[in-house]
Amino acid sequence: MTTSTSPYTAPMFMFPSTARRLLTLCSVGLAPLWAAPALAAPVPDPPPDRAILSYPALRPVVNTSIPVALLFSDSPETPETSGLLYRDTVTGRARVLAYHANGLSTLARVRLLARNTGTQATHVELLRQGSATVPGPDPLVGQQTLLRYFASGPRLGRTLQPGESAALYDSGPLLPDSVVSLLLDLDTSGPLELSVVIVGEKEQPDSLQLGNLPTLAPDQFHQRGTFMAAQRTLSFVLPAGAAPVRLVLGGPDDPPLQGRDMLTGAAQQLKGNFGVLYDISLEGAAGRLLAASPRGGLYQGSLLLQDGQAPSQVLLGQGQALLDPAAPAFLWQLRTQRQRLLFVPANGSNMPLALVFYPRNTNRPPKGK
Repeated sequence: MTTSTSPYTAPMFMFPSTARRLLTLCSVGLAPLWAAPALAAPVPDPPPDRAILSYPALRPVVNTSIPVALLFSDSPETPETSGLLYRDTVTGRARVLAYHANGLSTLARVRLLARNTGTQATHVELLRQGSATVPGPDPLVGQQTLLRYFASGPRLGRTLQPGESAALYDSGPLLPDSVVSLLLDLDTSGPLELSVVIVGEKEQPDSLQLGNLPTLAPDQFHQRGTFMAAQRTLSFVLPAGAAPVRLVLGGPDDPPLQGRDMLTGAAQQLKGNFGVLYDISLEGAAGRLLAASPRGGLYQGSLLLQDGQAPSQVLLGQGQALLDPAAPAFLWQLRTQRQRLLFVPANGSNMPLALVFYPRNTNRPPKGK
């Protein structure tokens, strides 16, 4: 499955070198990687609010015309032997999401391998990348991945000659049961075969020889496949008035991407739209309080917000994951009328997620019954 070529637009937000670091990042070792200004204004502690799903739902104008193919690798989520986890060929803009645990009884690596299957030289440019590993299942791995992904930018690409292979990502040695998370955007000038593999550490010298690796069967609980239109532009105007409003992502009003497992031919539905980049533009936001409410279970992630001249990464779950849907987490007091947010569902967390916009004259949201 392929997508047409498209010129890359530089990252929307750049982080100022003079900005202050959020101290909460020190605990996860990310402080040297990025900087962001502090919150625009003090935000109150979140009280209970059981009325979130009764608030009016925003109906944004949705555009999916940006041609980005998503290669999604999460099945088998815990492979027990070395092998091929997923493979497809892309042309142009693509995003790779990989989320796997090392089920081998030895050290192993997860790698993303590229091979030029065409007859002409193909150039691949790495546009944006985030990755992380943790000792076991922990939603922190998704938050770390997004922090690095949003803080990254284009890196030096390379040209592959016909038949040539190269590793675009290497997790490094993973202990048994360790979890690796990868989110990578790239752009190719011609057909490029991308393969996600897991290989035991002692097998690494031959890991570029894909013919020696068996294709692993998917498990019964997770997904893999190729999905088109993996970037959604949402635009809406916040209504005036005193009522809170909500935008639920990854739920019934946000249709899942439809795709196919190119290794088996089976149709796939991307539940939760993990790997989809939401580019959200809104008007009439000044003075509103932005909050997040987990609607599908435990959630810990990050979003990128442009509020005036101060681009910032905002943590969803500072120090701990969000879990209680009736306990919204306050994220930001919006200052300007026009806002822009980038959001990607976090690996290792659960969707859907509700973004709630409380009015400016509300210091505390109403308590539902």
